[in-house]
Amino acid sequence: MNRLRRTVYGKLEIPDFRHLKQEAAARGVTLTACVADCLREYFALRQEMATAVTTAGEPGGRHTGLIHSLLARSEERLAATIDARAAELLDEQRMVASMLDRLVQLYLLHTPEVARELHAGAMASANRRYTNYRKAVSDLLAAGGVNGNGARPVRAGTDAP
Repeated sequence: MNRLRRTVYGKLEIPDFRHLKQEAAARGVTLTACVADCLREYFALRQEMATAVTTAGEPGGRHTGLIHSLLARSEERLAATIDARAAELLDEQRMVASMLDRLVQLYLLHTPEVARELHAGAMASANRRYTNYRKAVSDLLAAGGVNGNGARPVRAGTDAP
């Protein structure tokens, strides 16, 4: 059996030696056995770390090894956070869609239809005003958006801010 083992000598700092003694006592083994166990565990963790990123696991599947389990738990927490935020965003999107629908209904309720002979002029005016509106929205978003410092008062008598 001695031919299969090699002797290693080393020195430890006092705090490391105390830690090693405590670990050996907790495991109920000698200092030498504790060093050997700790080295085996260290090498196994290094090997597992190397495979943790490259080895694909099945979602919801069983994970073997400490690192794989920790990564799986982290992934599950991230997925839950993303799912919760996605649900919030979907609710907000539905609210904006409902508000837009109500705005269109309100607009149609309070504006008369354009007479056929006025369609060309109305279309030209609408396109000009819409272009100004889109530019104002782009400027507003570039300046920080509605909730930022980008909101500017509209000048009276103009179509654009």
